Amino acid sequence: MRKMIVLLMVLLSLGQAKERILNTYSITLEADATKANGKTWDINGGAPDILIKVDGVFLDFEKTCKNSYGCSVDFTVENETSWYFEIYDKDFTSNDLIAKGECSVGKECHFSGAKISISK
Repeated sequence: MRKMIVLLMVLLSLGQAKERILNTYSITLEADATKANGKTWDINGGAPDILIKVDGVFLDFEKTCKNSYGCSVDFTVENETSWYFEIYDKDFTSNDLIAKGECSVGKECHFSGAKISISK
């Protein structure tokens, strides 16, 4: 009888496990017109092909903002309101770092190379 009660208590506690809550946010990004050294982002003088890394994970390749100084992308995460961003210009040989830093929901964050804002 005692074992049945313990087993029942374990099963009940498993049923009360915390539910995952996913939130979708939008990142709006505006890259500087040139690199810090004054050179253009691409060899042909074009705008960067922006890649965004959030907390160490690149957003899906199809969400790349090609040939643009500004763009918006959505991302979905679990229960967070602040992230570490790395923003790159995608190139054939190596990606150029545009900017990096931490930003929170509802803020406009200015980094060397770009500014971003995050909204829900």
